[in-house]
Amino acid sequence: MTTVKKTHWLRNTLIVLIICGLIGTALAAVLFFSESNQTYATAAIQFSFDGAAEGKAPNGYPFDVSGITSDEVLEIALKASGLEETYTAEQLRTSINVTGVYPEKIAEQMTKYVSLLDTNADMQATLSDYHATRYSVTLYNNFDPGISSGKLTELLRNILTVYRSYFTKTYSASLDKTDPITDLKEYDFAQQLEAIRTGVDQDSRYAKEVQELAPDFQLNSKSFGDIAVRYQNLGKDIDRLEATITLNAVSKDRTRLQKRYEMEIRTQGFQLESLTEELKQIEEQVNAFEKDGIIYVSANGALSRVGSTSSDTYDKLVEKRKNVSDKIAEINSTIALYQARLDDMTGTAAKTADDAGEAEDVTAVEELTAAEKAALRADVEKKIETLRVKKDVVRADFATMLDAYAAQEINEKTVSVSELKYKSPSVLSGAFIVKAIKTAGPFCAIGFMVCMVLLIISRRKEEKAIRQ
Repeated sequence: MTTVKKTHWLRNTLIVLIICGLIGTALAAVLFFSESNQTYATAAIQFSFDGAAEGKAPNGYPFDVSGITSDEVLEIALKASGLEETYTAEQLRTSINVTGVYPEKIAEQMTKYVSLLDTNADMQATLSDYHATRYSVTLYNNFDPGISSGKLTELLRNILTVYRSYFTKTYSASLDKTDPITDLKEYDFAQQLEAIRTGVDQDSRYAKEVQELAPDFQLNSKSFGDIAVRYQNLGKDIDRLEATITLNAVSKDRTRLQKRYEMEIRTQGFQLESLTEELKQIEEQVNAFEKDGIIYVSANGALSRVGSTSSDTYDKLVEKRKNVSDKIAEINSTIALYQARLDDMTGTAAKTADDAGEAEDVTAVEELTAAEKAALRADVEKKIETLRVKKDVVRADFATMLDAYAAQEINEKTVSVSELKYKSPSVLSGAFIVKAIKTAGPFCAIGFMVCMVLLIISRRKEEKAIRQ
């Protein structure tokens, strides 16, 4: 009889556990499909070039991954997938999620509470200095729940492939392919030379920047420093030719050149007046400014000492005063330059030297014959063309070196994409099994405990019946 009862309780307990398991599994299915009703493809993009950990691209400037959702990238990716007529870039943009992957310790520190009144110097090293080098990119099927797994995965792959090209174009150290002025011969000699000088100065500064950025990079045993030296030598040639043009007032139209110099002097004068007034106002602010030093903030019944920002404001005013003063000095130098050129052209310099008894070393432009003027113009025109060709040669070599550097820094290894994964809600997935165990487990535990309690109560009743 006892064996029959034991079998009876064991059978009932198993039935209860099965029922609880079924209820828990059904509830888990409801929760799983309501919480995880999205299908998506996902991958990770990793940046491993020099400077990526500091948030700097190979061109030395900060970079981000916002380009992944740009119209340029999404439209090209749609076309590559053959879906440009089916979906729009805007539809995809709302279905893409890009998230930085951070180490666990960094994530904990980012969510840690920091008192606003804590002025410890160590706290000034904020977590904003940390830059993620790995990003998770997820494309959900929100824009079309019926899209196939193959199409969704292919679309994400094309998006990341196009983004690598976009990243290369945007963040590589490179030069503009064309000069802003296409035909120099339309301008006067002085303007042609200024255009060449502007291009040389800009490229020279950039060559020096890239040399500091990549001092060890070489192509055919040449570095970016060698390019900078070539630009420097070209600048000296420009200085010599500029002196010839200025001293002899070589121009296609002397009257037009004179008017230009006069206009430049007036324009710079207006800027000088404006900056002088601005400097005066800044001087008044600096002289009337008083630093607050330290302020105290009441918190929890106690005074906490907090540094004031007034000192920073004062320092910014002083810095601004210096910048304005530098601009004024630069404008004064420019006005003096144009005034000297104008004096040379109009003969004012020669007349002044003659009045001072020093005219024997001064040759006025008007003393040149028509033939000499024509020969001088032809010579200047030839030298300008030679300078232009030299500049183009140096620029082409610079561009080739930059392309080689970009290929070294940005490629499939330094901007890599992990294997794509496709996920969709399924009762056969590991995620559902985990969800079912977590949901059905408590039900089964409660059912088992109820069965045990009822068994204990039944045993006690039997014992009392036997005693009686």
